[in-house]
Amino acid sequence: MPGPFEGLRVVEFGRFIAAPYCGQLLADGGADVIKVESLDGDETRRNGAIIPGEGRQFLNKNRGKRSLAVDLSDPEVAAAVRLLALAADVVVANFRPGQAQRHGLDYESLSAENPRLIYAENTAYGRSGPMANTPGMDVVLAGYSGLLNITADGPLMPPEPIIDYAAGLLLAWGVSTALYTRERTGKGQRLDVALLQAALVLQNNNVNRVDVIDGWRDEFVEYLKHAFADGESWSDVLAKRADLQPHVPLRVYYGFLRTADGMISVAALARPLRLKMMEVVGFEDRWSRDPGWEPDDARAYAADLLSTVEGKLRTDTAENWCRKLASAGIPCGPMRLREQLLDDEQVLANGFVIRLEHESLGGLTVVAPPVVFSATPLAATRASPQLGQNTREILLEAGLDADDVERLANRGAIRVL
Repeated sequence: MPGPFEGLRVVEFGRFIAAPYCGQLLADGGADVIKVESLDGDETRRNGAIIPGEGRQFLNKNRGKRSLAVDLSDPEVAAAVRLLALAADVVVANFRPGQAQRHGLDYESLSAENPRLIYAENTAYGRSGPMANTPGMDVVLAGYSGLLNITADGPLMPPEPIIDYAAGLLLAWGVSTALYTRERTGKGQRLDVALLQAALVLQNNNVNRVDVIDGWRDEFVEYLKHAFADGESWSDVLAKRADLQPHVPLRVYYGFLRTADGMISVAALARPLRLKMMEVVGFEDRWSRDPGWEPDDARAYAADLLSTVEGKLRTDTAENWCRKLASAGIPCGPMRLREQLLDDEQVLANGFVIRLEHESLGGLTVVAPPVVFSATPLAATRASPQLGQNTREILLEAGLDADDVERLANRGAIRVL
């Protein structure tokens, strides 16, 4: 069965993660995605390169696409690429500031000739404000946005570039929304997704303010203005925040807990689930049982409660505790490391990872398309392209003849295989 984007032409000027991942999702949906690369290729071809030109970070965000490797500084090449963009349904881009305008590949120039064009752009900090043209990467935005795990020794590096992937998902959702709107109006539009906004979305539970209970934030923010200049340590900062913010003993009900032979994850935030967890594990928590009661020292109470619960849990295995808790309707599971997931029975049973064959590298196991449709399925049918693998055929489609392509290849303006 054809995918939901069958028949759509997408031209992607994507680098690194967010824009390329959006392009991959569209390709999984059946769109013809042309990835425009420099003669050296997307930088991720060199990140963790397995063989020259084939890096792990390129393989997992560019499957199903066709590669057009060109030198956009060549006027003849730029004109041909512009024709491709003008004929596209969707352009996905994260150009450096000013680059799109130099080549006539900005939304204003393209939409003036193709008003049905959907132009999806990825920026770091958004299109307005003092940092509008400032470049940014996932780890930089993780620091700027507060999306970091802070310890007594300071902030920890994020284990995964989740801001980039969230932005890629938002871009793909935006493109889908714009395509739906175009079906009703006949008109395209530009959409923008900033990494900073994606980082805020990921913190939606906590990046908000309820005036009657969140006044403590004002004092904490004022304290932070001079804390480090005054010699405060990260431990001091964390302690200050803990002193100011409201405290409830939920750590034992939501998070990771140690058992006799490993860790389990528990999610029992709702009061009925907390009461069930008390019964299953065998402990008492007056704060949860009696909503009108509060301890004199909330932090000490929470620490004592955690110690008690983990002492109980250490008397049995993770498997047994998960079975007991699940029988009571409490969401829980064993803690796993990502290295275990490629062979996980649940992952395999649902087809959450798939096998692809790469022309240069052979077999690959990769994450499958993330949504299951009953009538218009997503499908990863081929691995990522080699650099310039499709340059010749794409330029012929753009209107150049075979002699033009050979001439451009001979003078080094394009890369062909």
